[in-house]
Amino acid sequence: MFEVSLIRYSDPDRSSLARAAAVYLGKPDVDNTRRPLNIMKKGDTLAIYRGEHARFEFKTSKVVYDHLITYTTQNMRACGGLRANEATVFVPPAEDDDPIYQEIGERHLEAYQNLVHGLDPDSQDPIEKKRLQAARSVAPMSVQLHYIFEFNFATLIEAIFPQRIWTPGAQKDTRDVVQKMYELVREQDPELWDLVYELYGPEAQAWKKARQKLKKEDPELFQQIMEKYGVMKSMWD
Repeated sequence: MFEVSLIRYSDPDRSSLARAAAVYLGKPDVDNTRRPLNIMKKGDTLAIYRGEHARFEFKTSKVVYDHLITYTTQNMRACGGLRANEATVFVPPAEDDDPIYQEIGERHLEAYQNLVHGLDPDSQDPIEKKRLQAARSVAPMSVQLHYIFEFNFATLIEAIFPQRIWTPGAQKDTRDVVQKMYELVREQDPELWDLVYELYGPEAQAWKKARQKLKKEDPELFQQIMEKYGVMKSMWD
């Protein structure tokens, strides 16, 4: 149970990235939109990608919000938090559809709302209304929040997408939300974000693991592979 929309994408035609890449490499053709892709393919710094951003609007559980807020390189955020907004929707866990979660969650949400509206949660007798910022302490952890986050492309490429959808272990509700984020940006520039998937996606994550095991378990074979396939070339050649 979530909603994600892309409300701003800074460089849909890749023209801004192309100009930045030309300046970075000292090239005269500032409209070469393939150059930013080549920089990424060659494993160079993603500095030019930090200048572009995608702004998303969310309605998700607070659990997902807490996962996304950890990325401190976000450009901006705006959140209708529980200090000034009443929680009205309980969001059950995505990885377990047992109705008991909804039942218990709704019960806790009702007790919280009773306090906000001046009712004793047990007797329903009138009591002093509790301030939202105090009552939120007894609200369920997984209530729905409405918020906006803006992330630069480099953070999406290097951190959010690999960690939340392409590496095993991400919590399902967060993975579902971030997968939708990826699909939304891919609609803007399929070539760019398909390349991101190729270089940072599940296969790339698996290669990192394979490299670690191979280096440890068969260093001779690892050395042969590196000598044959691991020769690095400068971006400036």
